[in-house]
Amino acid sequence: MFFRKGRARRARDAVADQVADRTDDLATALEAAREAISKASTAAGRKGAELGKEAAVKGKRARRRGARTAREVADVLPPPEQVAELTRRAADKLFPERARQRRAAGRRRRQRLLFGGAGLLGAGVAAGWLTAPKRGADTRQALKEQAAKASEKGWERVAEPSEAAGTVPPAGEQGAEVTPLHHGDGVAPKPSRTPPG
Repeated sequence: MFFRKGRARRARDAVADQVADRTDDLATALEAAREAISKASTAAGRKGAELGKEAAVKGKRARRRGARTAREVADVLPPPEQVAELTRRAADKLFPERARQRRAAGRRRRQRLLFGGAGLLGAGVAAGWLTAPKRGADTRQALKEQAAKASEKGWERVAEPSEAAGTVPPAGEQGAEVTPLHHGDGVAPKPSRTPPG
């Protein structure tokens, strides 16, 4: 029994070594491909610069030829975003556990944003619900009572300004009668007709 476990372990180690060697080879090939792409883009840039200088010297025909060559070089090379995407895919194929970790991290980030937004929304709804005014007849009655109290206090202040301020009114206004425009219940009184005095 012990001998079988040792054999299985050795076989597993051999397979792991082979996989490690192949992944190292693939990683080396990937680095070489990156270097080749960067060298090609550098060479294309140099060639474009040389053709640009030549175009300045030789004139219009050379400029057209340089532009055509630059377009051809640009068409051959993939865009940098595509190169980055291809290298990421290759790395995902080589190292699936890293890809899984990256996807899990993105999933956790999205869940955290979703749950945070939902919590904030729930807190806002709860606060709005708790602070919202009551609805119905009770609310209307309470508002009418508050308005009546405020109106009565306001009219008391307007009716007796000299008493509130502690001053004596002028001689012509001592016997003047002040008629409120409306009572506390919101109904306007009938105007009284007093002759001017």
